[in-house]
Amino acid sequence: MTQHPVTSNTARVVAEYREQSLVYRDFCAAMRNLLISLLERGTFKYQMSYRIKSLDSIRDKIDRNAALGKFYQRLADVEDVVGIRVVFYLEGDKRKFLATLVGEMTRSKLRMEEHRKELGYRATHVLAQFGRKRLTLNEYRRFAGLTCEIQLTSALFNAWSEVEHDILYKRDRNLASLGSAAEARLQQQLNEAMRHYLQPASDILESVARKARRGRSRGPGARGPRL
Repeated sequence: MTQHPVTSNTARVVAEYREQSLVYRDFCAAMRNLLISLLERGTFKYQMSYRIKSLDSIRDKIDRNAALGKFYQRLADVEDVVGIRVVFYLEGDKRKFLATLVGEMTRSKLRMEEHRKELGYRATHVLAQFGRKRLTLNEYRRFAGLTCEIQLTSALFNAWSEVEHDILYKRDRNLASLGSAAEARLQQQLNEAMRHYLQPASDILESVARKARRGRSRGPGARGPRL
C-alpha cells in the first residue's frame, strides 16, 4: 500500500521533532538571552513570554496547512516551532526596539511580517535565524537553519488579541454551546472596545509619553511643554 504523502511528511517531521527537541529548547534559550540583552541595554520596559510548539500543535499545523495545499517536508520548514513574544508598554518602544534588532541581526536572516487588522491585533512578527558570524561559535553552530518567530506588540493590543484568540481559536464547551450568533455578538463587542477605548487609549499614552520625554530632555530649568 502506498503511503499518503501527508502521512509520510507528518511522520518525518514528528521523528525529527523527537530527535531535535532539546536542540530547539537550547535555541530558544539562546535567542531569548540575546533579546533580553538588547532590551536591557536599551532600558526598555517590556514583558516576555516564550514557548516551544508541542508535538500535538505541530501535527495540527501540518494537517491544517495540508488542507490549504501547503506541505512541510521537514521540521525546519515549520518556522514557528520556537516562539518568543515581547510586549512593550508603547507602540513607539516596539518600533524603536525593532530598529535595534535589525541593526544587531544579520539582515539576510530576518524576515518581517506586519500583522495588522482594521480592528484588533497589531504586531510585527520577525522570523529570525542566527547569522554566519554567530554560527562560527561552538555554542551556536548546532542552531544553523533553525528559525525563531519573534512577535513584537504592545500591551493594549496584546490584551485584546488574547481575549479574541480564546473566543475564535480556543473555544471551550461553554462558549461553543452559545452558538454562532452569540459568538458574533462577542466579536462585535470586542471590536467596539478596540474602536472606542483601546485605540484612543493607545494614542493618548503615546502622546503623553512623547510630551513627558521632551520635557525631561529640556532640563529642570526649562518651561514645560504645552499639554
